[in-house]
Amino acid sequence: MTVVPVPEEASRILELLIQKNPALNISPEYVQNNIHFEGGDLPVQPGGLKSGACASAAFAALGAVADQIAQIRYGGEPSKVKINTDHAGYFLAVVSCFEAEGKVGRANIPHAPDWEDAKVRHQPLYKAATALYKTKDDRWFQLHGDLDASFLLKDIGLGDISPQQDPKKATDILADFCKQHTANELEAMMIRTRHSGSKCYEPKEWLATEMGQALAKRPLLDISQLVAGKPKAFPSGANKRILEGVKVVEMVRIIAAPTIGRTLAEFGAQVIRVNAPQLRDLTILQYTLTTGSHTIKIDARQPDQKAQLESLIAEADVFIQGYRPGSIARLGFSKERVLELVHAARGKDAGIIYVDENTYGNYGPYAGRTGWQQIADAASGASVVHSRSVGHTHIVTLPPLPISDLVTGILGAASILCGLRERALKGGSYHVIASLTAYDMFCLSDDVGIYPQEVVDATQAKYRWKQATTDQNIWEVMDDIMDCWKQVNPDHMDMQKSPFFVETSGGPFGQVYQLAPVTRIDQYPSKWDHPPRPYCYDKPTFDY
Repeated sequence: MTVVPVPEEASRILELLIQKNPALNISPEYVQNNIHFEGGDLPVQPGGLKSGACASAAFAALGAVADQIAQIRYGGEPSKVKINTDHAGYFLAVVSCFEAEGKVGRANIPHAPDWEDAKVRHQPLYKAATALYKTKDDRWFQLHGDLDASFLLKDIGLGDISPQQDPKKATDILADFCKQHTANELEAMMIRTRHSGSKCYEPKEWLATEMGQALAKRPLLDISQLVAGKPKAFPSGANKRILEGVKVVEMVRIIAAPTIGRTLAEFGAQVIRVNAPQLRDLTILQYTLTTGSHTIKIDARQPDQKAQLESLIAEADVFIQGYRPGSIARLGFSKERVLELVHAARGKDAGIIYVDENTYGNYGPYAGRTGWQQIADAASGASVVHSRSVGHTHIVTLPPLPISDLVTGILGAASILCGLRERALKGGSYHVIASLTAYDMFCLSDDVGIYPQEVVDATQAKYRWKQATTDQNIWEVMDDIMDCWKQVNPDHMDMQKSPFFVETSGGPFGQVYQLAPVTRIDQYPSKWDHPPRPYCYDKPTFDY
């Protein structure tokens, strides 16, 4: 068997990413002379999707554009950018791959503020509402109960059933319901009732849909100028951090959009994360996705609190929103309104990067739908392709990690850096769209390809992955994969000694070890200036 090593494959995918996304503006010479991939030959995830190689390519693109900004700000020779592809592969479990006060991953949930009403949310029927089920026409459907499945169950006629069921009974109730409907009927039902949910498409089948075609017309790094203006120099930086002095406000939840802000914070940006107290979020994510940020509580429905948020946005260089298109605009924070706030506070030539992160992008018939990583994976064909590659011929299971969430976050951060670079050189404000499904479509494209069966089998033989089941959630699958990493690569997974981890202590969670920044830029080491913290922990100010 001839295996193309993951670092070599990552280099090829980086070239493809640059070719298909001219906004990156990374020269072949820079790639040849300044970007280096290293790591093991085999992937560190099960299945045929080239997730680790794609993530590595995204990190390299991020580092290259970050280095462009460093040269604009500080001059000097270009830096060397190094990506370890094993490290990038482990990053795809970053939200669970951490240790706090001696406890690993989900064992920490009881020790953080509960943002998901866990006792209710994890009742068996509610838990079973997020899983894959077979349909009347022998297709598979990704049902998703969001963070409160009671609304979904009510709207599909199961609201009178007690959520306190035996777990198998709960699964059987949802399986029986889905068996009564075709996949198309279920999708139409989810659209009508405004819930998440998707048929598990084949990739070519998805590309033939109106929504798939709309996404296919857009670049993966989707960046456009909102308004023109005069070039805006970066603020002076006494510490020579790449994004020192850059201010970011993010109205975000769950994984993908918070990953964007966390990544910007690696380079020295000041990031303020806004949580609305009435909206649920995942408790465990407080340990990793708040790293580098300050977190504040604002209910923008209240006039006084909305005014506070407007004041912060008026100061910002970047505004990130992670809700479906239109929802933030209805709250009063459309692109047009944000531009008004910035121009009123800092003059008409002040520029801002406005970021929409979502499931389906901003154009096409599904643009306004809610969605999750699992929905993007089902719609794009990633779930079907992954399942077949691991030998599932009669069932569909989840891809092994929250891959589309996390890589979309890295690509969103790279897009923001492109916008900041253009603002410095040409002026103006810029709009970025980061879509989970768009990333999946890139990863599934013929140009990227999937691993041959020999590579899938070799990786399986090395790690002895457990076979996933249709009723598992992503956290259970992630735990199984991390167990295999610890057994096969114990030096990599020693969180207190491995070079892939960093201590981020000194905050309210005590001693925390988590995955270190993947992108290594030799002249500008990445680091976080602030340890992780609970949501809504800080005062609403950039003066910190």
